[in-house]
Amino acid sequence: MSKGWLIALAGGVLSVLASMAFLGGSPGGWFFVYLAPMPLLLVGLGLGPAAATVAGGGAIVVAGLAAGLLAVGFYGLVFVLPTWLVAQLAFIKRQDADGALSWFPAGWILSWLAVLAAAVFLAASAISYDIGVDKAVSMHLNDAFSVIASSLPEANRPQWEANRPQFVALLTPLFPGVVGTTWVMLTVLNGAVAQAILVRMKRNLRPSPSFSGLALPHWMSWLVVGGATVALIGSGQMEYIGRNLVVILAVPFFFLGLAVIHAAIKRTPFPGALLAIFYLAFMLFGWIVFAVAGIGLAEQWAGLRQRFAGPGKEKE
Repeated sequence: MSKGWLIALAGGVLSVLASMAFLGGSPGGWFFVYLAPMPLLLVGLGLGPAAATVAGGGAIVVAGLAAGLLAVGFYGLVFVLPTWLVAQLAFIKRQDADGALSWFPAGWILSWLAVLAAAVFLAASAISYDIGVDKAVSMHLNDAFSVIASSLPEANRPQWEANRPQFVALLTPLFPGVVGTTWVMLTVLNGAVAQAILVRMKRNLRPSPSFSGLALPHWMSWLVVGGATVALIGSGQMEYIGRNLVVILAVPFFFLGLAVIHAAIKRTPFPGALLAIFYLAFMLFGWIVFAVAGIGLAEQWAGLRQRFAGPGKEKE
């Protein structure tokens, strides 16, 4: 067995251990869960697609031996599938109009991750359609809150149980969309950090993409339009599915909106201070997320960065 394969298997084992860190009961264990994709992405982006397959396969076997079949399904879906997809797409090369070879664009990888999350949501919706997708989500949330209640001190349980219906009602309308969004962002952020680490160590196999030059495929905006149409004209379950699809599919446009904002602020006299103010406001006001995604949609249709660059200048 080659050294690369041993490293890949070790990365898979490390990812499984990180994903199960919360079982120790320490609140800090959840931090390692968020980093569980990192070893798989370090292997995939540092050793290539074949190594990513070895790491993912080895991790699934270890997860099955450690926690059983249910854990295999959950771990494989949440961590292995998206990181494997990133590793496969990241090393695709294609010929541009001038005949030069170029790497598969980061914006396309981001878009396919969102499509994957949307496809998983649609598959789950089809399975639970007979009982009602929103009802199924509500039932799962109730079960989750029951588990949380059982771990609370006896004195706190009555208050928690009294507030549970309000919590469930508040979370149910957008819960699948938020889960899908978190799934995509977790993979993207871990991928960006993994690539930065590899560049720092001079182990990267492909160059880091330019954030300011992020671009999405044109078909991505039509998927959002399709989801919004279903949400607007549909009723009941179809309206619920369409609404959450829009939330998931809007993730690439959020990153595109950030790229536009960075490009605009870059041309101001004090870009560092303005970016600090923007991210402070971003942390304080949740609605800014939707505004940034809206800017991303506007960029896709109107080319805002090209307008910032002025006539005769190419978009960065």
